[in-house]
Amino acid sequence: MGVATMKQNVSLALVKSLAFLLLFIAGSAVALGAAEIGLSQATLAISDKPTKGFSSTFTVANNGTVNLTGLSVALSSTELSGFNITISPSAFSVNAGSTQTVTVTGTVPKDINTRLSPFSGTVSVSNAQVSQSLTLDVNAITQLSLDSLKIVVDGKSKSVDTGDTVKDAKPGSKVEIKGDVENLFTDDEDIVIEDVEVTITIENIDDDEDLEEEIDVGDVDADEQESFRIEFQVPEDVDDGEYEVTIQAEAEDENGAKHFVEVKNIDLEVEKDRNEIQIRKVSLSPAKISCSKTFNINVGLKNQGRDDEDEVVVRIESSDLEIDFEDTSIPELDEGTGSDTEFAKGYTFKVPDGIEPGNYPIAVKSFYDTDTLSNIKNIDLVVEECSKAAPSPVSDLEEEGGFEEDTTVVVTPADEEETEDLGVITEPVTSTTEALGLSTPFLWAMGGLLVLGLVVIIVLVFVLVGMKKRD
Repeated sequence: MGVATMKQNVSLALVKSLAFLLLFIAGSAVALGAAEIGLSQATLAISDKPTKGFSSTFTVANNGTVNLTGLSVALSSTELSGFNITISPSAFSVNAGSTQTVTVTGTVPKDINTRLSPFSGTVSVSNAQVSQSLTLDVNAITQLSLDSLKIVVDGKSKSVDTGDTVKDAKPGSKVEIKGDVENLFTDDEDIVIEDVEVTITIENIDDDEDLEEEIDVGDVDADEQESFRIEFQVPEDVDDGEYEVTIQAEAEDENGAKHFVEVKNIDLEVEKDRNEIQIRKVSLSPAKISCSKTFNINVGLKNQGRDDEDEVVVRIESSDLEIDFEDTSIPELDEGTGSDTEFAKGYTFKVPDGIEPGNYPIAVKSFYDTDTLSNIKNIDLVVEECSKAAPSPVSDLEEEGGFEEDTTVVVTPADEEETEDLGVITEPVTSTTEALGLSTPFLWAMGGLLVLGLVVIIVLVFVLVGMKKRD
């Protein structure tokens, strides 16, 4: 056999091997494609309230060219272990081109925590030839609902829901958020939701911290609702921008199920004017005066505008108190937040001579650009009558005219000029018996009685001694 013949034989053998390999691959592909199943959906989603049973279906289709036998359906899940899930049929066969309906049933536990929904598992359909799976999601529906939500900004009300924006809030604005909490259980179900608590949060509005308030609404009977209202104040030191409001309600019903509902993505838009010098503080020290002739007015300013302000002026006026004062020395107040946006100072004033008692109004005004009025605050100074000090009260003991001990009081005479000015009594007091209310004859009488008593006692003693001697 020549070399050429050998090469031809080798080439022929290689061609046959490649052809056989291609036929094997093609045959395998046909064989694999012959067994194929499909599921009607990728996720089987079920929703129901606590204590309620549920049922849902999906379809298994034999999309191949051969009949499929020994198919089984199984659920793998730890989250759904308390739902009493059953699958029917759990084993079956499907001919080529045919379908099989599978039913999934179960019950939402009465003590479920609805906030953890959905509860998930995997349902698999398989045999030795094929396998497909879908996700089973069971949503335990909360029976709390938030309704009739309103946000009131400085008296202006707007109904809100998820995605809404509320405008016109400013630094220091009063914000009221109110609405209703409803129990969605029916009268026939008669399940009370107990100790409902509503929490409202305005995020990052207070120097990047949240403002959060809670209110206990109490119990809500089936098919009933209770109202709530919570107030906030927008911080004075706040930036322009939108701040997210979240409203939550949560509680537990009489069966132990936990219910939770949330409405979020509501934006509260805080807007600042371009120029605003707010008077944040005005106080008097003292607030009332009588004999004093001076008082202080303490003023605190805050730049609440969007621009820096370098021409801020404070004016203090009161025609009755003859005050017409202007301070043009205030340093630049930056926009935004922080101490550079604020200014505080105290101003001292004198009360005019001869002013009558009464309330005297004082106006404190702030200006930007030197003479553009921004804010006014009014405060009253109370002027009271300046009365002399009252004389020291006389003690009860002095009024009764006696002391426990003898006391000699001596007042040293002052110079004649001083006594005339002060009205001082210059005659010395030297007698103490009169101060005690005891006359001299009375004292002599008392002494005589004491001597007589002693004499009687002595006589009696001698008489007794003589009688003993006779015995």
